[in-house]
Amino acid sequence: MKNFIPPTLKLRRTSILAILLFFTLGCDQKTKNLAAIPTDKLYSEGWSNRHQEVMLNNKSNPQLILIGNSIFNSLDDTTRNFVWKKYIKKYDAVNMGFSGDRTENVIWRLQNGELDGISPRVAMVLIGTNNTDGNHYLNITQAEELSEGIWEICKIIRNKLPETQILLLGIFPYGYKPNNRDNINKATNKIISGFPKKDKKIHYRDIGDIFVDAESKVKKSLMPDFLHPNSDGYKVMFDALESDIEKLMH
Repeated sequence: MKNFIPPTLKLRRTSILAILLFFTLGCDQKTKNLAAIPTDKLYSEGWSNRHQEVMLNNKSNPQLILIGNSIFNSLDDTTRNFVWKKYIKKYDAVNMGFSGDRTENVIWRLQNGELDGISPRVAMVLIGTNNTDGNHYLNITQAEELSEGIWEICKIIRNKLPETQILLLGIFPYGYKPNNRDNINKATNKIISGFPKKDKKIHYRDIGDIFVDAESKVKKSLMPDFLHPNSDGYKVMFDALESDIEKLMH
């Protein structure tokens, strides 16, 4: 006679297994760093079109590429033409800044065509502030995770463009008053400032101080929304970076 297992015991075993599975999946989810997992935004027509546009522009054989979010994307605004013409155009640059992008979106783009068929001398990278934005996104990336996402971007550039110098910029200051987003950004900058020790072709530059006053408050005259430079802000920004770019070109 086969061993008889009471229905209540079967139910209890099933419940225990379900609970164990729930916690196992939950723990596994927590260990995943979303900032380092490639994520597209192909559902957005504008994002998808810009991705195709970047790859088309790459046919110009750029010597400088700008990889990042809206801070670079906004350079396409006609009011910033003078900045592009004075500091950037001479390098046949391609703007790979996408408004709203986080590290995971940049990772996907770089893995899916945006670095193919080019050999720029310099890749300027400015990314991360959208990862710490709790107003427009459901999840906030902490400094350790964000730095891993930025490192993943640097690794992809290095693997696909072994001779390219990487000019890695510290995340810009955010907000008029002290805030959690800015604190995470600063903590992230502290970590990524050490990346040149891991790769001699990475050059870290933090120019955040040019956007703040003596009290460490963001200057509204340069960043009206306390996040994006205006025309004057971009001029100050590229004045500060001009010699770095020129040096890395040779």
